[in-house]
Amino acid sequence: MVVLGLVAARRMYATPIEIDLSPPHKITSNLSIPFNALNNMPIGGQTMSLDLAIANSQFVRLFTKTSSLFDVAITLHTNGTNSHDFLQGTGYLVNSQGMAIPGFGVTGSSSGDNLLGINLFPLLKDKNGTPNNDLPRPLDFFGIHFDLSFPDAHNESIQVTGGEFGLFSNPGMVFGVGPGIPRDIVPDSGSTLLLLSMGLAGLISAYGSSARCRIRRGSFGTCQQQVT
Repeated sequence: MVVLGLVAARRMYATPIEIDLSPPHKITSNLSIPFNALNNMPIGGQTMSLDLAIANSQFVRLFTKTSSLFDVAITLHTNGTNSHDFLQGTGYLVNSQGMAIPGFGVTGSSSGDNLLGINLFPLLKDKNGTPNNDLPRPLDFFGIHFDLSFPDAHNESIQVTGGEFGLFSNPGMVFGVGPGIPRDIVPDSGSTLLLLSMGLAGLISAYGSSARCRIRRGSFGTCQQQVT
């Protein structure tokens, strides 16, 4: 059970939220599960620290082959009838000791009819898509921390009604859910050359258009994105 509390002016905290990625031994380029931990929370301009812990002694492994545009996504649905302002924030991955894995906190936000979303790109150095080569791979993480700032709907009846948690990489550029997965998966030379020739700046633009609206693309008339 998740318990939310008020501690300072519109500052909220949450007990760790367990994320069940079952079953393990999974190699994939996308994974999405329901996320209901913030249900019934008003959209009132509050800030929140959110700790997500991967349940059942599992972890996520980012292989050498995993795309540098790998992202951790939270999408929240609301009962509002108009597009919201953007959900702002930053975040980082957490290791097996509960410590932050160094990163640059690059995030992208999405907003649409009844939609708020944020994506953390832990393998990027900046919003232009520069890879963070200081992070060696394979890289295992056991949780995710977000510091979020919500828009103010100016209406206490507008609340979170549901959501999704997702992990996404480019097609074929897989990650794993352990235990019981390979130590590493490396790209073949052809795919590596193709990735380099496309250019990361173009990739993040194209990927952003699909990644940040993909969970419920067909359900929204509009969806806007920004990278911070």
